[in-house]
Amino acid sequence: MVQVQVNPDVLMWAVQQSGVPMEQFETWFPAFPAWLKAEKFPTVAQLESFARKAHVPFGYLVLREVPSLSRPHVQDFRTVESRAVTGYSRNLLDTIRQMKERQAWLHEYKKAGDYAKVAFVGSLTKSTSKTVFLERMYGTIGLDAGWQEALPTKERAFQQLRDCVEEAGVVLFVNGIVGNDTHRPLDLQEFRGFALADDYAPLIFINGVDATAGKIFTLVHELVHLFLGRDGLDDGTEAFCNEMAASFLVPETRFADAWRQKPQDFEGLERTFKVSRLVLYRVALTRQYILKKQYDALVKTYEEEMPRRKRHGGGGDFYKVLPNRIGRSFSRYVFSAVQEGALLYREAYRLLGIHGNSFQHAMQEAAEV
Repeated sequence: MVQVQVNPDVLMWAVQQSGVPMEQFETWFPAFPAWLKAEKFPTVAQLESFARKAHVPFGYLVLREVPSLSRPHVQDFRTVESRAVTGYSRNLLDTIRQMKERQAWLHEYKKAGDYAKVAFVGSLTKSTSKTVFLERMYGTIGLDAGWQEALPTKERAFQQLRDCVEEAGVVLFVNGIVGNDTHRPLDLQEFRGFALADDYAPLIFINGVDATAGKIFTLVHELVHLFLGRDGLDDGTEAFCNEMAASFLVPETRFADAWRQKPQDFEGLERTFKVSRLVLYRVALTRQYILKKQYDALVKTYEEEMPRRKRHGGGGDFYKVLPNRIGRSFSRYVFSAVQEGALLYREAYRLLGIHGNSFQHAMQEAAEV
């Protein structure tokens, strides 16, 4: 069988990157100590298996030198309770790198194809009046204030919002795992989503582990970041994006009317505006409908009930969740490039993380949309 002459230093680097104990690799691959001494070399199949277990791209393992990978920069993270991100887990790091690679490809593809730039990215600032900011957001994605009130469920609201944001030129990914690896779930406590600003390929990633109401708020929050662009980064940006997202989803006049008809009916407000109770509590406090002690009591009760609430995950039927994982609009660009002869199938497989029947199924589904 054909063996691959790999650099032992690269193999050791992969082990260190994986966080998996050396002993585990020796269990999986009895010849691993000999590989490290260059006394033997792995076969292609063994190296592919090693790459999967170490969670590194196969291509890295055949490099002559150890890869030099810096921590990628992202525009922002939306986290639980807006906590600052102090470190990147390996799962988050790999997700960011995958998204940046996809964005870089799409940027070049659209630029070469004379596509128009996505004009709204970076078009507003935090000094823009709140009224103008909201009008521009509604106008850009083609929705009106209170758009979600007539929809029956949060799931339908998210679908409509997602469709409108993608139609405005944003590539959107919703995934609860790294790529298609079900053994690598994303941690909701680490991040809920992030945005990557770009003139041709603005990108939003949403942690699919989150509840639907959380996804809705995160999508609008990240959209605000894209309107601000790369210049919208300082200590006050997260609070500003939260404020604008809340105003977009829970317009002040419509909230006032609902509150007037039925004060403190948070269950009814949740059905109306399709956001979480925590968002509504914060809105009621900020707009002075409740006192701080009432807010604290409501949050305390909510958190006590959390263990009994339904948990969400990134699983489900593979073909049903696949479009969101590979990006519905992004994958259509990839499929178009393949059909045009501008992209080889093997590159398309790598970009989307799927191949064979999965690729053909996704391509057929996209053609029928």
